[in-house]
Amino acid sequence: MKKPLQMLVLGALGLLALPRIADGCDCVRVPPPVQFGPRDVVFVGRVLESKPLEYVEIEALETFHGRIDRRVRIPTGQSDCDYFLPPVVTKRGTQFLVYGIIRDDGTLVVNRCSGSGPLNRKTREVERLRQRAQRRPKQQRDRH
Repeated sequence: MKKPLQMLVLGALGLLALPRIADGCDCVRVPPPVQFGPRDVVFVGRVLESKPLEYVEIEALETFHGRIDRRVRIPTGQSDCDYFLPPVVTKRGTQFLVYGIIRDDGTLVVNRCSGSGPLNRKTREVERLRQRAQRRPKQQRDRH
């Protein structure tokens, strides 16, 4: 009788020792940044092509910060925090406001926590970004 009780106690302790299951990507909602870093890019883009869990290819239509190519391929499925994963619809022609970071290897990373979203839901934010871009001195605008 003593053995089953020990097994039960050890089993219960074992369950308590298991690591907790965590959300794959847990973001705290924050307003868009006031200042951007040297690796940040902010732009409006249109989906040209996408292959689920591999990449989304986007044409940059309007850039607010940073330098990116006119066409950029964003890898997806690298992390649970990648923005362009379901339920985000990446149908050809869909437009997005994209907040991204360019890694050392030149890859553009777009994270769910960064504030990207469908353009039709980001109209006020885009307007603020346009106003902000107009207020920058001409020299700074030419660099971006």
